[in-house]
Amino acid sequence: MGKTMAEEKKVKKLKKVPIRYLWDGMVLSDDLYNENGKVLFIKAGERITEKTIEQLRNLGTVDDCVMVCEEAYQEIMKQKDMPAEIQQKIVEDRFGYTKLKKEVQYFLGMIEHAAEVEYEGAEAVTEEVTKKIQGMDFQDFFRCINVPRKIDEGLQRHSLNIAFLNGMMGYWLKMPEEKIQMLVMAGLLHDIGKTRIPEQILLAPRKLTEEEYRIIKKHPVYSSELLDEQYDESVRDAVRHHHEKLDGSGYPDKLCDEKISVFARITAICDVYDAMVSERSYKEERLPFDILAKMKANEYTGLDEKLTIVFVNNMVRHFRKRKVMMSDGKIGIVAYIPPNDINHPVILTHGIAKQVNREWYCKKVLEE
Repeated sequence: MGKTMAEEKKVKKLKKVPIRYLWDGMVLSDDLYNENGKVLFIKAGERITEKTIEQLRNLGTVDDCVMVCEEAYQEIMKQKDMPAEIQQKIVEDRFGYTKLKKEVQYFLGMIEHAAEVEYEGAEAVTEEVTKKIQGMDFQDFFRCINVPRKIDEGLQRHSLNIAFLNGMMGYWLKMPEEKIQMLVMAGLLHDIGKTRIPEQILLAPRKLTEEEYRIIKKHPVYSSELLDEQYDESVRDAVRHHHEKLDGSGYPDKLCDEKISVFARITAICDVYDAMVSERSYKEERLPFDILAKMKANEYTGLDEKLTIVFVNNMVRHFRKRKVMMSDGKIGIVAYIPPNDINHPVILTHGIAKQVNREWYCKKVLEE
């Protein structure tokens, strides 16, 4: 006599899978249950559709998760046809980026509605980021930041990314732990003034008019005005002056040279990198190699050259041995990045090392 469904489930070891990991068109090799494994939602072999996923979301399951057996879970995680958007969610969940992003979003929402920056909230996120930097997987971190961004996620992602990049610079410069935490907090708060900018300007999917750009340029002042005396002076200074340039052409105070603090200089460098890597041309994504090469060549004027070199050299170090997709469709490994020719790395494919050129170039940095 065959086993009942209940008996069958006792044999299987069920594992939690977030509903957001499911996609239209996927077919599970085993049954899918509710969060406690007692209710059968979808039978093995049944094709999942957008309607199915929406129905699962509307059920209000704990943590928006469902249950599948261990084998089916592993199949889901390894499927080669998994959409890139789902792969990105998995990377961000694994790194802890999703959780931090939600905290930053809540934090920014509080600023927008209450017009004040809760110090305890800023401190909590700062401590989490600082702690994570100490033992994080740099490859996963780069996967989190080197991606196209939804317009409405721009500020929360950018704020979190600059917090991380500022902290990394602090460690690379061997700063004391207290200074690193202040750098992280400065990165987290540097653009909070944008919560005062009208959304039709902030989220405009076009080139801004001169008047709109003039309004946008007020955000460092708004940011500094939102911070009271609880915040360290070095944090408030970096928040106000991260758009100043060493040649005096920046804003809002037209500072130059030694009048611009180290914290503001570091935040400016990290701000430029994240802004550039988040841009996408109509054809290709902006590769880190190209951006770092331009930074080293001082094409983004007004940045501190010595600090920029520290940033570039350390970033380059973490891109070695990464997998890349080439323009001919082949998968290669970054074997060497020439210090004076960063945007032309040497790629190893099928045992042959070759430097990229105009005809054969990197299209995408891949996940390990």
